[in-house]
Amino acid sequence: MAMIKLDQVSKYYRSDETVSVGMKNISLEFELGEFVAVTGESGSGKSTLLNVISGLDGYEDGELFLFGEETSHYTIADWERYRGTYIGFVFQSYNIIDSYTVYQNVMLALEIQGYDKHERKQRALDLIEQVGLTSHKNHKASRLSGGQKQRVAIARVLLKAPSILVFDEATSSLDSGSEQAILKSLREIAEGHTSLVIAHRLSTIENADRFIVVDQGTIVASGKHQELLAHQGIYSELHRQQCKP
Repeated sequence: MAMIKLDQVSKYYRSDETVSVGMKNISLEFELGEFVAVTGESGSGKSTLLNVISGLDGYEDGELFLFGEETSHYTIADWERYRGTYIGFVFQSYNIIDSYTVYQNVMLALEIQGYDKHERKQRALDLIEQVGLTSHKNHKASRLSGGQKQRVAIARVLLKAPSILVFDEATSSLDSGSEQAILKSLREIAEGHTSLVIAHRLSTIENADRFIVVDQGTIVASGKHQELLAHQGIYSELHRQQCKP
């Protein structure tokens, strides 16, 4: 049984005068532990797809199954419970406190989540080690590189042990070298989680178990990195992004 299954799912955005298609008749499955890159041009529907999967957006047609359960009957409270239990979000903005050390940032997240105060210190140190920042645990966030800040953000997400990690533009602000390093770490950090990453560079595709190409709200390709070569338009766009200074 797939962890996540979309069966002919469509999402529309309505305004006073128009209706636009966010995604249309998408059928996909995701297994536990997969590392999947979602790519496509700007406005193609990448974020819409991730938002529907993570419960930030609803859907109008089709059915989304989570752990084999239909979700078309879900209430707002049901979606909030789902996100709170199963989803870990990592965004382009790190949302960490620059004047705090790595350790203080992670400890603050543990406090907010209500962790037992007697367990916080060891849990914080374990998370910092998991993302490879033990040697930087007493460094202020303002002194960290972009990739290191992203690791702090990931450590805070991992504290609730989510089953699904969603990286929406999480590496787009990094240079190619930093992105390569963080993606390599993500594969190790995210082992056992289902990870969905929006991809702008070939390096993201190369590190993924599978890629999905979205165009005008539909899936136009899905497969391994080598299969991307058959889609010259997408390949050229990713190559152009990869070569940006």
